[in-house]
Amino acid sequence: MTRVSTGEHREALDDLRILSSMRRLLLLPALALVLLGTPVLALEEPPPPSTSVEDVPVEPAAPVAPDAATPAAPDPAVPGWQSTATPIDSSIVGVKWDGDPAASFTIEARSSDGTWSPAPPVEAADLAADDGTKDVAPVAAAASENEHATDPVWIGEDATAVRVTVDEGTATDVTVAAVVDSTPPAPDGAAGAASGVLGPLDGTDKWLFGIALGASIVLLAAVAFGWSPWRARRAKLVAIGVGALLLASCVPAAPPPPPAGLPPAQTGDYPAVPAMVVRAGWGAQGFACGTPDYASSLKYAIVHHTVNSNNYSPGQSATMVRGIQAYHMGTLGYCDIAYNFLVDRFGTIFEGRDGGITKPVIGGHAGGFNTQSVGVAMLGDYTGAQPPGEQFNAVANLLRWRLSIAHVDPSLPFSTRVLSSPCNCQNWPPGEIAYFSFGIISHRDVDQTSCPGNAFYPRMGELRSLVQPGIRFPPGPPPA
Repeated sequence: MTRVSTGEHREALDDLRILSSMRRLLLLPALALVLLGTPVLALEEPPPPSTSVEDVPVEPAAPVAPDAATPAAPDPAVPGWQSTATPIDSSIVGVKWDGDPAASFTIEARSSDGTWSPAPPVEAADLAADDGTKDVAPVAAAASENEHATDPVWIGEDATAVRVTVDEGTATDVTVAAVVDSTPPAPDGAAGAASGVLGPLDGTDKWLFGIALGASIVLLAAVAFGWSPWRARRAKLVAIGVGALLLASCVPAAPPPPPAGLPPAQTGDYPAVPAMVVRAGWGAQGFACGTPDYASSLKYAIVHHTVNSNNYSPGQSATMVRGIQAYHMGTLGYCDIAYNFLVDRFGTIFEGRDGGITKPVIGGHAGGFNTQSVGVAMLGDYTGAQPPGEQFNAVANLLRWRLSIAHVDPSLPFSTRVLSSPCNCQNWPPGEIAYFSFGIISHRDVDQTSCPGNAFYPRMGELRSLVQPGIRFPPGPPPA
């Protein structure tokens, strides 16, 4: 028998105490897992932003002294009339008024540093619905409140006030329509930190993460209080099980299925579906009038610009699209955003009106010519400036794919019957047959408008020449 000296015994006891103290330190990472991992289980997908429109009355900067001999009626605002600085919390605004439909306005925005900057001049919105579509009734109801409204304009996210100047015509009851975009706040504290790393977990991912988190905490606590799994026969099985759970919880989730409306991935010698931000991606409101209207087929494309500022960042594009939809629906009265697609200056494509990107959805972008057309709008004002190359090429890619899907050869002439529209803005009387040489035209080719801008319009031929070589019809009939 081997004798152990008193000194050796004491040294062994001291080693055990040190080991026990070191084991207790494992409670710290266990506590850290509780504090940092538990908020992940509580994270939920944030609700989509809530976007609405508020009417803000404006007052004249120099009101006329009242005259008792005249009736108590609002004086018309004439050219040169300017409103006072009106506080506002909005990045997208428009003007509503009664009276002269040809009136035009300049909107100036004051930034947080006190500087005033003008937005592009605005006049009555050149959008219009076709008679017989669901848009007509709500648009008429909106017009009963104020006869006329401009297109919405982007004034920047740091705008603190606006003022309105009448450039031409006369107007009464001038009001600013301000789009209010309420984005849900980010999570606070540990939940906010977790959301920046993992984001919300759902379904199986959340269960696996929870089991792995709990198993890790229990394992650390057990070892801290004296369990020695390396001495047990089944220690390897325990380690393998915990490791498998951790791996399973960290494996990225499978990509979600394609959104509704996207056709299956295409192969062969014809255009593939261009990358785009679908409606759920930019926080679209649902179609407000039941179900969308559809034409029997798609025959041609119409190109627009939105007359917004060209000074916006990539992160602001979705806010602009969401604001345009809110303005179209809340101020102009449409059932949905009027355009079928929108393209920002960075080349990002946004799905517009609901109903399916491959289907002949009837929009509200060109009065008398919405049926059997697809409306593509460039975010920006191209009256005096050219669209960036990324935007120009993205519009070409989108048209190449969309017209190929519809079996439309844009190099061939086509004809269409001009439909009635409440705008009475068509270049032909309703019922006439209009003939066009190409299947890609602009808004001014069909309606009385300057859209898509004097600077861009001469490049329509260049756009057609860029689209045409890539037109390829996929097998099977076009979607109906």
